Amino acid sequence: MQKNMMRKYLLPAIAILGAIIGLMVVFWSGKKEPVAPVPFPPPISPYASAIFGEGIVETSSENISIGSPFSQVITEIYVIEGDSVKKGDPLFKLDTRFFEAQAETALSQIDAAQATLENYQNQFAFYERLKDTRAVSELQYEQSLYALIEAEEQLKVAEAQAGEVEANIEMSTICAPIDGEILQVNIHVGEVAPVIPPLSFQLITPYSTTMYPLMLMGSKAPFNLRIDIDEEDSWRYQAGVPATAFVRGNSHLNFKLRFLRVEPYIIPKASFTGQTTERLDTRVLQVMYRFEETDTPVYGGQILDVYLEAEKIGRQ
Repeated sequence: MQKNMMRKYLLPAIAILGAIIGLMVVFWSGKKEPVAPVPFPPPISPYASAIFGEGIVETSSENISIGSPFSQVITEIYVIEGDSVKKGDPLFKLDTRFFEAQAETALSQIDAAQATLENYQNQFAFYERLKDTRAVSELQYEQSLYALIEAEEQLKVAEAQAGEVEANIEMSTICAPIDGEILQVNIHVGEVAPVIPPLSFQLITPYSTTMYPLMLMGSKAPFNLRIDIDEEDSWRYQAGVPATAFVRGNSHLNFKLRFLRVEPYIIPKASFTGQTTERLDTRVLQVMYRFEETDTPVYGGQILDVYLEAEKIGRQ
């Protein structure tokens, strides 16, 4: 009897308790967590109608890829990244032992040519001192004259070869072409400085090549910004319109840009090669703007989001 009574009231109690627990689970699971505030919201165009573009930071001189005139072993490196250099300052040096050996040979050739020239000068001077020209045939006289002329030219050739070797030795120390800052150093002592042309000149873009430069430098202040505008929006762009750049990751860091020029030739976007074997061929119009160096942490090679003012598109 008691078991029946317990079964009669226990089962409903368990059912009611389970229902209460289920309702509590539903209540707590349905409770929304507060959305965390976005510390750096995405940039918003400051213009009523705008064109969006991506800009890469360049030096005002444009990035200069330092190369090597010879494929020789690098023996000295005089700079590191971040160094400021003046025009003519040495950057790195190549092994000159081969050219120094050539220089010794060239000096010996000069000495030999000088001796030959003096010999023919003495012979011709002897013919010139003769009072009786019949003592020597006209043929001998002319042969002596032309031998003297040839000896003079041989001396000039030897001196020119020595000058060429000297120029090669001088060119083996690669110097800064302008005042600027070293941005990259991609070489080490003991490596061979390559002289390798790009695979295809069509693959070269103004800020992207098919190989790393030995060194990269440029005049830092002010900065240039090379902006890519999709060809679909290129017809909307008017040269000289105001533009504002935003630092990626922090839209509060933004600044106005000053127009420089338009490069009126649409090229493949740097992230694609533009070859016909690709399914996607994005082409862009490049425009150049400038901004002064400020406290904003912006570096060469950095990508910025850019909005350029454009006329509002009306209904056709």
